[in-house]
Parts: sequence; C-alpha cells; structure tokens
Amino acid sequence: MRLENFEIHSSIELQTGNLFWDLHNFADFLGLELIPSENTAVMRWSVPSVSNPWGCYENKFSGMTLRFKKLQLLHLGGRDKGLPLTEDSCLSGVLKVDRTLGGVEPYMPILEPSDFFRLVFQFQSGRVIEIESETVELVPVK
Repeated sequence: MRLENFEIHSSIELQTGNLFWDLHNFADFLGLELIPSENTAVMRWSVPSVSNPWGCYENKFSGMTLRFKKLQLLHLGGRDKGLPLTEDSCLSGVLKVDRTLGGVEPYMPILEPSDFFRLVFQFQSGRVIEIESETVELVPVK
C-alpha cells in the first residue's frame, strides 16, 4: 500500500504537509463506504466547529476522508457489546501491519519503511477495520 499524500505521525494522528489530523480527541468517525463499481473504500471523519479540533491551529477543515483505491482486502471486526455505540466513532489507534499476517491479533506494527503493509484502525469499542489497497489518499473536507 502506498500513502499518497500523508504520513502516520503517531498512533492517532496523520500529517499532510504542515497540517495534522488528530483522529482521536475531537474527530468523529462517520463511517465506511464500499464503492464496488470503483473497487474503492472511503472512511469519513468530521470535527465540531470549535477552536483547534484537529490538534493543529492551521487546520481549518471540517472533515476528511481516506480514499482507498484498488481495494485488495477489507475486514471489519466485532465490537464490545457492553460499550455504548458512541465508542464506535472514537479512534483509539491506527497501525501499519504486516500484510502477510492478515487478521492475526495482537496486531504488530511495522516500524521500518515499507510499502508492504495494511492499515488497521482500532476503535474505543474494540471494533477493528483492516484495509489493504494499492493506494490511500487523504482528502480534506471544507
């Protein structure tokens, strides 16, 4: 997988140029869309209209999407039924993981630079979304 225009800055933060995108503190995960006719998946986040919602004063966008093109794998895991549904919209971490170990928990992050990985999104509810595609692009939403 190739990250087209962003990097994973920390376990909860993405970076595009000089903008940071904190996906844990204020951002709400709106959902995942599969577009079969394009072999694409799209993940969407939004933030409330408050000061510094992304943890970056320069970032004035109201939302963002991650667009996964030429999808190769999409796995959606279960959630802890004892937790409120609001925990499904709160990201607890994003990891690059070895694509040859698909679906193996605990997920072991890849620390060295490589294009041979999948992205794993872990949510406060315990839900996990594992995605592998040829490319992924971060698209800001005004």
